[in-house]
Amino acid sequence: MSNVTSRRGIQSVEIAFRILSALQTAVRALPLKEIAALAELSPSATSNYMVSLVRTGLVSPDERSGYYKLGPASLALGMSAINQLDGFDIVRREVIALREATLSSAAVTAWTEDGPVSLFKQESQTRSILELRTGLIPLVTTAAGKLFVACLHPSRTDALIEREMHSEQTQTPASFRKAAVTELRTCGFTTVHRGDMGYVSIAAPIWDRDGDLRFAISLIGSPTTLRTEVECKEVRELMDSANRTTHALGGKAPAGVA
Repeated sequence: MSNVTSRRGIQSVEIAFRILSALQTAVRALPLKEIAALAELSPSATSNYMVSLVRTGLVSPDERSGYYKLGPASLALGMSAINQLDGFDIVRREVIALREATLSSAAVTAWTEDGPVSLFKQESQTRSILELRTGLIPLVTTAAGKLFVACLHPSRTDALIEREMHSEQTQTPASFRKAAVTELRTCGFTTVHRGDMGYVSIAAPIWDRDGDLRFAISLIGSPTTLRTEVECKEVRELMDSANRTTHALGGKAPAGVA
């Protein structure tokens, strides 16, 4: 046992973490009784902790009385932790350079257990209908999301895919994954075309030392501003950027990927 884990700590901090963990696993605001049950506390004890957690901004009260969700301070902590990821500074510089080289919007995305999170973005001079945003992004309707589907085990993505496809009857998680894997192995990148929204995105993988997907680097535009053919300038710039970053991070592409 390490010195840190064997030393005496502050119990109230650990209990507060259990409450925050209970909220972190939820996709919606939770009632106090449910939070208490998940944190293995009494409702009265949980209520007392909520006073301080709300005061610090780690928790926010929902519009519904007695319901709570993670607050802005929790989001700020999470994004700060992401910004401290190994290699993030390198990827951020590549996003800026990629935007300058292509004049298209560019972004970098990483995986969390809640789904893909856009960490950093650079908008093009010509704004599209769908502007980039940091935070959680869809799996099915973004090229970066599609890239994670192609690379991760189905158990990590199927529930999210099904949730996004609830009104889509023409595809299943399995068929969507198969198409994503085929595109990645054939082209080395993934694309999403949404003609109804005038939206096009391309994502290329940045690999880690074990050949696992570390980040997705993307270009976003419209059908008139962003081409997706393998030999076009934008795709070449994107792939060069992904390959440079993979090399800088000491990563390597897995066998079978173009």
